[in-house]
Amino acid sequence: MWRCALGLVMVVGCSWQHGIDPAVDAAPTTPDDATENRDPDAAVATEPDPTAGIEWFTWPAQQPSIGAAAWGTQLTDIARHLPSQYGDTYWDSDPITAGHETTHGIQAHLRNYETPASIGWNAFYVLDNKAAFVAEPAMRKSDIAPFIPLPLHGDRYATYITGQTGWDDTPLYVFDEWTAYINGAEVGVGQVAAGLYTGAWTDAVMGPLEFSVYAIATAMAAQAKDPTYFATNLQFRRFTAWNIQRAMARFAQGRAMSQFTWATQDAYATTLRTDPAAATLRAFARTTWGPMWTMRTLGF
Repeated sequence: MWRCALGLVMVVGCSWQHGIDPAVDAAPTTPDDATENRDPDAAVATEPDPTAGIEWFTWPAQQPSIGAAAWGTQLTDIARHLPSQYGDTYWDSDPITAGHETTHGIQAHLRNYETPASIGWNAFYVLDNKAAFVAEPAMRKSDIAPFIPLPLHGDRYATYITGQTGWDDTPLYVFDEWTAYINGAEVGVGQVAAGLYTGAWTDAVMGPLEFSVYAIATAMAAQAKDPTYFATNLQFRRFTAWNIQRAMARFAQGRAMSQFTWATQDAYATTLRTDPAAATLRAFARTTWGPMWTMRTLGF
């Protein structure tokens, strides 16, 4: 099991792009009792896409000539988007870890040099020259924990949710880790699909699943602690939905690969979808992003 802490780094600018990303596969669903008779396609024509309208920041490759065939498409993308002055600070011999840690380096650079304001914003790099800037809500990271049901306290809960107290004034630290875990999963799943993976078994797709729960809890905390932010900050709600969609797609793809299959993560997904303790979290997701989207994406 691999974990890391957010890197503090501090380079160049680019352009904004408005729109949506349609190319994210939906995860297979396992509805809970409250939704088992719901037709997931019944209202697809009338339910708005909760990811539509994200403001994307174009972040081009900073080192376009680096790469190796053995890395695969996703790790090459991530490595090329880290500015050269950081050298091999974030690199690791394990490709998934290299993707995760280098994502932290890119995001720290964007956070320190490219955000709309010098403080109060966070940055998330999601591959394909795309990043999203999201303003921080007026709350603490420690405000998130009460919204995470006990049965969904995964292995990373103590490290990132109740731990890393130095980031307590930066609640979207949770999103920084979430995005890094998704990017790491992109690397691993991509390598397996391309026949390039040479590593041992790892829980590479558990991180995106677990942090999707923590991201929903972050949104719940924002609604409670900073209701004006939650009601008016469409970028936050839209990006959260988009990243949940991407995380669950990689989980659905990777869980079927022998390199990442794990009964514990499947049980965690079932807990999310069916445990009574998570009913409030499920209800919040349906209300916030729509019941049909939530069914297709999260399986409840």
